[in-house]
Amino acid sequence: MSLLDVYLQKNEKKRYDVYKQTGLSQQVLSAVNKKKVSSYSVKTIQAIAQTVAKTEGKVLDELLQLEKENAYFEVFNTEDLLLAFANKESHILIKEEYKKEIEELAKTQLSETETLGLELGSAGTIYILSEIFYQLVLKLSNKNKDQKKLENDLRKYKIKKHNEKEYLLYFKHLDY
Repeated sequence: MSLLDVYLQKNEKKRYDVYKQTGLSQQVLSAVNKKKVSSYSVKTIQAIAQTVAKTEGKVLDELLQLEKENAYFEVFNTEDLLLAFANKESHILIKEEYKKEIEELAKTQLSETETLGLELGSAGTIYILSEIFYQLVLKLSNKNKDQKKLENDLRKYKIKKHNEKEYLLYFKHLDY
């Protein structure tokens, strides 16, 4: 999970905002994003605190609480979803209005039972053939680059209804 991105998102900020406001390099922020809170440097905590206008202690407490909760990356639009895919978030929570768009994309995926039946019946070769066919169709489609990337990355996730207003996406490999 990209804890820093989730924390900044909850505070309506991005890593770029931290960089612009404090000068802390994008490389440092990217590296920190993949680490546990206990390995964050004081300088990093201070930069985050300055950006979100909170005390260092409050930021540290909130980061530790998020880490403990194993918070989901929340998505409200395509830009957020592409960021989540770029960060390889393991769990993504699709929120409110954007849920309708994901429902349309979800209709194109086979159910778990259908997938299992096809794979067992074809001794696994159907997966290879379907991937070749899918990539060919995607290449020939008129969709823009972001839409193609979105659809392609979405295939790596399972979609589960979290509640009436939200969907949860999680890596398929987490089931195994």
